[in-house]
Amino acid sequence: MNWKNTLQEPDYEDKTLPYYDELILEVKGSRVFGEVYVPGGIYAKPRPCVCMFHGIPGTAVNDDLAQDFRRAGCVVIRIFHRGAWGSEGEYSFSHCIEDAVETARYAVSEEAVRKYHIDPENVFIFGHSNGGNTVINAMKDLPFIKGAAVIAPYDHAPAWKRQDTAFLNELIYGEAKFLHTDPDALWKDSGEHWRKWEFTNAAETLKDRNFLIIGGTVDAVAQPELMVEPLWEKLEAQGTSANHRKILYHAGHGFDNCRMQLAEDVTRWIEEVSET
Repeated sequence: MNWKNTLQEPDYEDKTLPYYDELILEVKGSRVFGEVYVPGGIYAKPRPCVCMFHGIPGTAVNDDLAQDFRRAGCVVIRIFHRGAWGSEGEYSFSHCIEDAVETARYAVSEEAVRKYHIDPENVFIFGHSNGGNTVINAMKDLPFIKGAAVIAPYDHAPAWKRQDTAFLNELIYGEAKFLHTDPDALWKDSGEHWRKWEFTNAAETLKDRNFLIIGGTVDAVAQPELMVEPLWEKLEAQGTSANHRKILYHAGHGFDNCRMQLAEDVTRWIEEVSET
């Protein structure tokens, strides 16, 4: 791969052009729909792979980042979780974690490796917002993953611990209209599992795993002081031989004012980790 191509389409010369492919995964009897972005033939095979996971409800799916990672030489798998945007089944936060595990396992399957020329030794998982909760909590079941990157990760624990669930309530019951879900069940899912999902609980899992965490200093949804710093401080206290990195931008939840810098920073980190 080549991070310098993140924001500019390279010259493909007479090599195979990049393309995208439809993806249908079956997870516990439901079809999960998505896409695979495949880089052009100028990149040597096999190639790193990034599996991307959206937040709630999935209106921000970071397609621009998918194309950026593809442009730099990564195979990118992007899905819509069960119950979101046409995928079958019921949407729940727990199901998102299960979907991520199954997607990553597909990325290293014989079929995916052969069809898309994926390097099974260099598969990454990436999540935004609740996708950060998805990724952080999926890592314990994915020992083969080379690294995880999360941007504006949403930790359910602070709202429940501080007994300040008004925003979480608004989020769940407001965004449920876009999803195939029972909002009461979604609320219960968060309430029953926040202790298990609390980010600091993942510190031991992430201790010697490559990990990138990015926050926005003016993010009113996933405040860094509540949802980035506690995990980072615990990771720092443990020490590690892995590639751990924290980045904070002057940005809100969508990083709308720094998308290009965000893309370059994540892609450079993936390239660094892939080469080790």
